[in-house]
Amino acid sequence: MPFSMSRGSPLLWVVFAVLLCLTLGLGLLVSRASYTVTVGVLAGIIIFILSFVSTEIAIYVLIFATLLSPEFGSRETHGGGVTLRTEDFLLVIIGFSQLARSALHKDIGLFRSTPLNRPIVFYVLACIFATGLGIMFGRVRSPLAGSFFVLKYAEYYVVYFMVINNLNTKRQAKQYLAAILLTCAIVCVVALAQIPSGERIAAPFEGESGEPNTLGGYLLLILAVVMSLFLCSRPEDSQVYKLSLLALCGLIFIPILFTQSRATWMAIIPTYIALIFLSPKKLFLIGTLVVAVAIAPLALPKVVKERIMYTVSSEQTTYARGLQEKVGGVTFDTSSSARVKMWRAAFRDFPKHPIFGYGVTGWRFIDAQFLRTLLETGLVGLVAFLYLLWAIYRETWRVYRATKDPFFRSVAMGFLVGVVAMTTHALTANTFIIVRIMEPFWLLAGIVIVAPEVEAEEAKAAQEPQDEKKPWRLSRRLTVAR
Repeated sequence: MPFSMSRGSPLLWVVFAVLLCLTLGLGLLVSRASYTVTVGVLAGIIIFILSFVSTEIAIYVLIFATLLSPEFGSRETHGGGVTLRTEDFLLVIIGFSQLARSALHKDIGLFRSTPLNRPIVFYVLACIFATGLGIMFGRVRSPLAGSFFVLKYAEYYVVYFMVINNLNTKRQAKQYLAAILLTCAIVCVVALAQIPSGERIAAPFEGESGEPNTLGGYLLLILAVVMSLFLCSRPEDSQVYKLSLLALCGLIFIPILFTQSRATWMAIIPTYIALIFLSPKKLFLIGTLVVAVAIAPLALPKVVKERIMYTVSSEQTTYARGLQEKVGGVTFDTSSSARVKMWRAAFRDFPKHPIFGYGVTGWRFIDAQFLRTLLETGLVGLVAFLYLLWAIYRETWRVYRATKDPFFRSVAMGFLVGVVAMTTHALTANTFIIVRIMEPFWLLAGIVIVAPEVEAEEAKAAQEPQDEKKPWRLSRRLTVAR
């Protein structure tokens, strides 16, 4: 909403004071801080201004920063340490810019009412309360780290609310999705370039130790959407469009194999089953599956076969064999055995604080989303998290069944399959607290949830007489939470 500032306007003096403070602060910073810090602060100010002027610009910045931004800090194998990515800072900066924007533009509001608001609020409150108790009773050894991680858990929902508050047309949704797919294609090209090294591939700018499991989860989420777009394509769609989607599927699938991420490979099975269940081209998918199973022994790369066999093989040394665990008569490798031991320890310690848990970061590091949620936030937090997941499934299914527009229907189908993939991936990974997965996840969620309203408004506009048509924007019912 436009606003004016007369010479005597109080707002003019506020703007002048802020600019003066920024100028003095930047002058002091340039004279004393390092070049990297100065450039980072200046970039943050520029992004703040751009996102304040246009939320759409901020969304595009986040989309491309998801996998194409550097990482700072380090994390040890047992979970110690802290890693930060550029998008962590971007989300904080953009979040504050949106608060400032809504304060000046009263008609914008903060939170548009959606069916996911209440589950999101319940889960965030459960994390805050459990961590507060953990800090009070000394279970969270570092209050600063605990508070920081709670903020990280909540920051992903900023993307969701940005999308639902600002998505007005199908054209916008297509542009957002195109940016997501372009980012994924760039990531895949960079990942393919790592294959000759012989090491497990990871996302760009991952620092000293990459996280192939994270890259695998991200790629599987996008693959679910791309395959759904291809399977829901219509005869009138151009061949270039269909072939581009098919090529992108292949470009994504190859890096998934070379991540050697067993959590991702395991999630492929329910993902494909969900595609068969939802897709109108079931025979095509079943036929493709039969052919893939038949040629897999010959076509799979050697490193993939070795990774599969290593999972259920005995180590050569006596010391290594002593570290291995047996489950159901199957002997697991030392890496998988370490996970099994950690899960057993988790179930042993859970009864000590069953209701509200140990607080975020209050227990040891564990790479399993549901167990981590149970330990950190107790039964209350796990129920809130499951409620949120169920709400996502319910609303995505509703949109998939209700929408008539082929684009929105295919995106809803892809996201629904992607949720199945991420739920399975989360059995052995902290999928729902990883920024590189959750940013595109919640952006897609925003597109899906707002799709019925966009479709209805565009259909209504199309039915109006040509001489009565006027520029429109979606009506917004903005509340704190539904």
